[in-house]
Amino acid sequence: MTAWDLGLLHQINTAGSHPALDWLMPALSAIEAWLPAIILAVLLTAWRGGKQARLMLFCLAIAIAIGDAVISNTLKKTVGRVRPRDAMEGVIVRDLGNASPAFMRLFEKPVIKASEPRGETHGKSFPSSHTVNMFAVATVIACFYRGAGLAMYLLAAAVAYSRIYCGAHWPSDIPPSMALGVLTGLGVVSATKRFMSRWNARV
Repeated sequence: MTAWDLGLLHQINTAGSHPALDWLMPALSAIEAWLPAIILAVLLTAWRGGKQARLMLFCLAIAIAIGDAVISNTLKKTVGRVRPRDAMEGVIVRDLGNASPAFMRLFEKPVIKASEPRGETHGKSFPSSHTVNMFAVATVIACFYRGAGLAMYLLAAAVAYSRIYCGAHWPSDIPPSMALGVLTGLGVVSATKRFMSRWNARV
């Protein structure tokens, strides 16, 4: 790792810690805990949002599938970069407490511990799937609803920051992951609108 990576990791993960962030950052990373709220938002959008909103939801589904299952999964296996918490001592690992169902984890005391390297030589640090997915989502939403998209970009940036704060990713994992997410979102929206335009022209 470069000195820049190590220095910024220390500043975010250790020196920049705060009790409030020790809950907030793992909470932002725990996407599965927010699944009921996400499903409700999707259903309401599909029901009340109209044709444009439903087209956006379609693009979101495609973007997440491509970003997560294809791009992130392929690059993780190819690059094999070890996560900070598995590569070195002194990294603070933060997570929400265990609970079932998953959303109850949000009400549990966060688990905080120092990393214990396991001697791994191959890992899943690059890219950050959370970051790729969130920036793909933000980009798709921004293509349809600019104001909502800008708000989602802020949330996506917070999630990306949380991955470093929780010891799951190196700082240098994040900018390329953001770019991959944005490009995925733009590509999906562009391809979908082009297809819809040609389809409508034939009908």
